[in-house]
Amino acid sequence: MKDEKLFSLEEAAGTLGVDTKQLRSYLRQHRPKGAIQKPPQPGGTWHVSATLLAQLQFAGAPGMDIALKPVDDQVIDSLEWSPWESFENTADSAPVAPGVYMFRRAGVGDHEPIYVGQAGERSGKGLRGRLKIYSSGKGATSGLGKYAFDEALADPQWLRELAAEADRGESRTVQQVARLAIDRLHLEGRWVTCIHRKAALLLEAALIRKYHATLWNVAGAPKDAGN
Repeated sequence: MKDEKLFSLEEAAGTLGVDTKQLRSYLRQHRPKGAIQKPPQPGGTWHVSATLLAQLQFAGAPGMDIALKPVDDQVIDSLEWSPWESFENTADSAPVAPGVYMFRRAGVGDHEPIYVGQAGERSGKGLRGRLKIYSSGKGATSGLGKYAFDEALADPQWLRELAAEADRGESRTVQQVARLAIDRLHLEGRWVTCIHRKAALLLEAALIRKYHATLWNVAGAPKDAGN
């Protein structure tokens, strides 16, 4: 975790408008990323990172009645995003946790993102599970994999190169071709973990609204994000 501002339990509870005991109980039970106990042992004093506090403010948490705030640019910029890295490194570094990811073309124009997605718990695999589906080539019919494959199939030169390989007897599997379609885009990505799936849905929806002019999946804003 980067050096973030930490709020005392009392400061965080006051900002959220909840009872200190309620917030302490939530931190003890769920131990979300950004909940820091000093010293890290029973009896230690709880602190809340700026990123965790921001997510609690826009997404809430079980057992606490928080007056939720919208996800604006300030909130988006305050979150603990991973650095922009190559597609491969982004998939390899993603944690087993719920969160949101985005991709853009490396070294192109203003570097606006072309795809935003989210991952819930996914049977405990979270972001890593979702991105590994793409990196393995198994996601050719959904999400980022589908958009990349559709664009590649509209590229005559790319198709000619595949046909030439087949003529030489160098056939590829469907998964290998799906991964080639992604590699052809020269993507770089980043991710941020979320405290639960609702937080990921809300953040994804906010990012789709923010970057709708450049996104492939602009029509994919989750309809249940506000529920």
